[in-house]
Amino acid sequence: GFEVKIPDIMSISGEGRRNKKPLSSWEQRGVTRVDGSALVQGNLSLSTPAGLMTPAGANGPAFLVFKNFDAIYSYNAAESYGLAIAHLSDRLKGAGPFVSSWPTDDPGTSRAERREIQRYLVSRGYDIGEVDGLIGDKSRQAIRQEQTRLGLNPTGRAGQQILKAIRT
Repeated sequence: GFEVKIPDIMSISGEGRRNKKPLSSWEQRGVTRVDGSALVQGNLSLSTPAGLMTPAGANGPAFLVFKNFDAIYSYNAAESYGLAIAHLSDRLKGAGPFVSSWPTDDPGTSRAERREIQRYLVSRGYDIGEVDGLIGDKSRQAIRQEQTRLGLNPTGRAGQQILKAIRT
């Protein structure tokens, strides 16, 4: 995969690594590589399926990921692990660091706090799967919906902002 720039007007609701679309679809929606260049390069084609990952929410970096990411993920079912391994591989091949900043206004949460967020989401009727402290696509989507309901910026991030909001 690689880091991308998404248009400000594009909704990321419902997107995730599993919801793959052809690169032509992402291109039509205005997604570019983070440096502004075309998505299709090298061995990629317009029909290559890719999923959009926004691990730090809508205000952080975004990535298009491919089947090789799924292979890494199958070894260790944590998106952060998959992203770290994929990025390390890219860096070893000479690629540069991430360009977009990670948000600093919403500190992260512990696994116990993420479980608390998930229990809250389940109590509100969301089907997020197992309450395990691992934030996947279903949890992110439910968090976005709750953030919208609570008048927060719908980033989908399981950070301190949503945790504080559900505790009040």
